[in-house]
Amino acid sequence: MFMVVFKLVIFMVVCYNICKIVLRKEVACMVAKKYVIGNFKGGVGKSTCAQMFGFESAKFKELKTLIIDLDMQGNTSDVMNLTHMNFSKEEGGGEGELIEYTNTITDVLISNVDPHDAIYKIIDNLYILPADMSFELYDDWIKDRYPNSIDKFKYMEEKLSPLFNDFDVIYLDVPPSISIYSKSAMYIADWAIVVLQTQVKSMRNAMQYLEYMDFFTNEFDTNLKVAGVVPFMLESGDSVDKEMYQQAQEIYGEHLIKNVVLKNARLKRYDGSGITTELTKKGKLKQWDKKCHELFINILDELEEHEHWYEG
Repeated sequence: MFMVVFKLVIFMVVCYNICKIVLRKEVACMVAKKYVIGNFKGGVGKSTCAQMFGFESAKFKELKTLIIDLDMQGNTSDVMNLTHMNFSKEEGGGEGELIEYTNTITDVLISNVDPHDAIYKIIDNLYILPADMSFELYDDWIKDRYPNSIDKFKYMEEKLSPLFNDFDVIYLDVPPSISIYSKSAMYIADWAIVVLQTQVKSMRNAMQYLEYMDFFTNEFDTNLKVAGVVPFMLESGDSVDKEMYQQAQEIYGEHLIKNVVLKNARLKRYDGSGITTELTKKGKLKQWDKKCHELFINILDELEEHEHWYEG
């Protein structure tokens, strides 16, 4: 009897150690898919997409998600902080308390702070590497040290790379211009999500973004691919918006996402209050939160479907 129990204990110990090895390997093999969200025009919904995609990936798709804010205005960092405040401690939130961003992307790139010490938990599965106005210093700082463009891009990639194996998905929010920030993000990312507002200027800027992206991938030998073009319409019933959307369909074809983001009071509210998931008395999502989250989940599903095209 003693030998039977002894063998059973040994067997359980061996199984336990094997499980630990397997889990370690699974963690080690986690390599994030990295997305840059772009357009060379401001105010088209680019940061909104970064915020919503990050939230839906973490909350509803249960993917470990990181948003890297590369825009010195720090709007996404602010919205994520407000979002943190909206959720309970049990959900990984702050329950009314804001995060103090002690370190930012500037500290990681200029002051050699470990990137793990500059990421902050927003809710379960969702983290941010924040930015603020100090990030404006990075442009001159990196130019003084690396005269060659590709060395500048590689520097940012190298400094952020310790995070790449810690997450399932990473979204890079960038300023609406051709700059060291947006170009470095293009170099780092695997996929580009182009945001298109149904306005003439936005259409033109989206085309310029894609043309520049094509030049960039050839010039610097990257594997950046277009996951999709996300349309934002100002007014669903506006004839000009409809005409612009039809033109977008002709220009972008299958790359144009079918789920259209319409002018939305709840999305606008998220800018000032943070993202919410308000519940009814029956424990279901309230109508307007539900519509917002379902829309962006559907867009993520479409983007994932587009990615499969490249696997064929």
